[in-house]
Amino acid sequence: MLKGSPPKLSAERLVMVVLVREDSSAGGSMPTYSLDQLPRVTARAHTAGITALKVFATDRRDVSGTRAAAHDSVMTRAIRVIKSTQPSMEVMTETCLCAYASTGECHLTGRAGMPDQAATNAALARQAVTQARAGADVIGPAAMVPGSIATCRNALDAAGFDQVRIMPHLIVSSRLYGGYRAAMDIRPQSTRRPFQLPVTGSTATAVERGLMMVTEGADSLLIEPALFSTDILSGLHAKADVPLLPFSVSGECITLPPSLLAEEYAMLLRAGASRVVSHAALTLATTLGDASPTVPTS
Repeated sequence: MLKGSPPKLSAERLVMVVLVREDSSAGGSMPTYSLDQLPRVTARAHTAGITALKVFATDRRDVSGTRAAAHDSVMTRAIRVIKSTQPSMEVMTETCLCAYASTGECHLTGRAGMPDQAATNAALARQAVTQARAGADVIGPAAMVPGSIATCRNALDAAGFDQVRIMPHLIVSSRLYGGYRAAMDIRPQSTRRPFQLPVTGSTATAVERGLMMVTEGADSLLIEPALFSTDILSGLHAKADVPLLPFSVSGECITLPPSLLAEEYAMLLRAGASRVVSHAALTLATTLGDASPTVPTS
């Protein structure tokens, strides 16, 4: 590789998103998988050269998001299936409450519907430990609640999972997440996203928020949506000494064909991404090939 040249877009640079449900009958524009389909899709990903999966799951819901920390949740069973099928596959999880709380929110609520940060962080910590115990390599706090990263880190260390890494989500509020929410049947009661970054906010503020996450204990950062966050990626690349993984979310993968996604991902690698998390990872990985140019032309 020439000095200063960006990494080549390859299967190893792609992290495949896997949406797991108790059944796979959600329909809609985003593919979902049932637990009995996971061995096949995991094997396909491995054969295509993909080395990591980012796993999202949905489950039964109640006001406290109890199933998020259940040892027999869809998420924990999915982790075990993936690891039993392909032990070398890196498993990254989403650690959040939106698919477990009846409110559809990433946080728990207290009086008058206001976010209960302490209860949320405690729930996320329990969820993180449960995911680690099932075999997760990287847990992903996604609520963006202050203190959640440190709380998860302390809980993991106390439970003997100091080797499990933390990759929190740095999220810019966007309508690009609609396909994911529809596939996982997530309907937030509120239109407010109190902890996410506004799309009209400054780059400096977003970068500072990412640096605070690193200070709090993040081993890497997931930045979403990739399409609208290149300024944040580039800013963090200049200041943060951790891997940066932009997340090409559902709206991007629904709207753009694989050829344009490949161009976008090449740009993200050029801007400082270590890897790209994508719903379209398997499609791209099976078409890139080791001899493909950095930006496919078809």
